[in-house]
Amino acid sequence: MNVNWFNPYEGTNGFHLKGSLHTHTPNPKSGCGSVPMDELVRLYEKMGYSFMAVTNHGIVTDVSGAGSKNFTVLPGIEIDMSGKYHFGVVNADPASIFYDPVVTQQEMIDRNIASGSLVTLNHPDWQLREHYTCDELMELKRYDGIEIYNSVIEFLEGSPLSTAKWDRLLSSGQRVLGFANQDFHNYPNALDCCNVVSGHDNSPAGLLKSLKSGRFYCHYGVVIKSLGRKGNVIHVATENAKLIRFVGSGGLILKKVKGASAEIEFNQDQGYSHIRVECLGEGEEISFSQPFFRAG
Repeated sequence: MNVNWFNPYEGTNGFHLKGSLHTHTPNPKSGCGSVPMDELVRLYEKMGYSFMAVTNHGIVTDVSGAGSKNFTVLPGIEIDMSGKYHFGVVNADPASIFYDPVVTQQEMIDRNIASGSLVTLNHPDWQLREHYTCDELMELKRYDGIEIYNSVIEFLEGSPLSTAKWDRLLSSGQRVLGFANQDFHNYPNALDCCNVVSGHDNSPAGLLKSLKSGRFYCHYGVVIKSLGRKGNVIHVATENAKLIRFVGSGGLILKKVKGASAEIEFNQDQGYSHIRVECLGEGEEISFSQPFFRAG
């Protein structure tokens, strides 16, 4: 992973490419999606999306010929370890995705990271016995990040929000990215929960590079126009936020600002070892930045 943890948004110029990295399509070996891929592409294009990853359970789906000039379909897989520990693997090249149900989860993570894949631990708080406890997340190493919001879990047991676990990981010293996905199975799951990537390169390789380097924010209704750091000051500007929260080590709320834009300055207090940004709008609207660390 090649993330600039001092400022993951260095050099960015706006956010333009929306996409979900957790999508299921009909497949007899996977048995979870119900909307054909061509219909799903049209649905996402109407929603203003630029990409999606197809992550059916236990199989890498052939996405050759899918998508269009303005919409990219990335190959991927959701790996299910005995009914729990679901994690997603996405790569520009399907042949680079490693899956072997006999080996350990850590070995599969390591093999896929080595091949340049994006590895995300999915819906940590799904079900009453959550899919990943904090200890289990901390025991695993070298993955890119976790789903901090999975909107399909709104319809299921557990919690769609996993920022508390993310805060514990970041505060323990693990540097992991946050992702927001729909976990699409059927039309009611087409909520505007996604990752918005900086730039205009929607090629598979370009998207993968931007995602693995953290040059995106997690979107669920609040549009972030600019986000970055100058010296020790983090700044954010949005179109429609009503409240901006700066969250530090241990999940501490370091600062709250009513309005569409705000900034905060790092200091040497313990709570400022890293800072992430939450932008809240009307109702349930919320978007999240990647974390900025005081020192890279």
